[in-house]
Amino acid sequence: MAHEEVGSQEWIDRIEELVHRAESVEDPSLRSIAVDLLEAVLSFHAAGLDRIMEIAASSGPAGEAIIDRIAADDLVSSVLLLHGLHPDDLETRLNHAVEKWCRMYGSGSVAVLLLAIEENTVRLRFDTNRVWSGAPIKASIEAAIYQAAPEITSVIVEGFQNPPTPDFVPLSNLMAGAGL
Repeated sequence: MAHEEVGSQEWIDRIEELVHRAESVEDPSLRSIAVDLLEAVLSFHAAGLDRIMEIAASSGPAGEAIIDRIAADDLVSSVLLLHGLHPDDLETRLNHAVEKWCRMYGSGSVAVLLLAIEENTVRLRFDTNRVWSGAPIKASIEAAIYQAAPEITSVIVEGFQNPPTPDFVPLSNLMAGAGL
């Protein structure tokens, strides 16, 4: 997989698939070797990335700008999160995710507000003056949050209103029209 072609979620999905395959190996010795190998490679990469971040941070304002660019990249950000090396705290990452989602989908007619971070749960408010299809939009907001903060286990998005069903006419409307 070339990095230009594959987003971080595809890498994560591939890794999870391979981990499941390694876990299903019947030979415990072989399974143990696979786990040890994975842990060693991850530790090696974490140490290297940590050193890269230290070198950049010690390079003054230019290094800080590089760290900001690195943290803003979806693929690299995911790797930094995996190793606990992301320079931004949870609230900052969540606010960036909300801002990015609003830029991509909002076009000025929608706002998503971060209301609270409670343990491993994030509460958001969805405000709009348009009718939106709730489930797909809610799922895209949740995906943005989980990508920015994989440590979050629950996302609550308030403010979605179910659009009226086109064929549904409330009984009160029928009765009002009949003079009842």
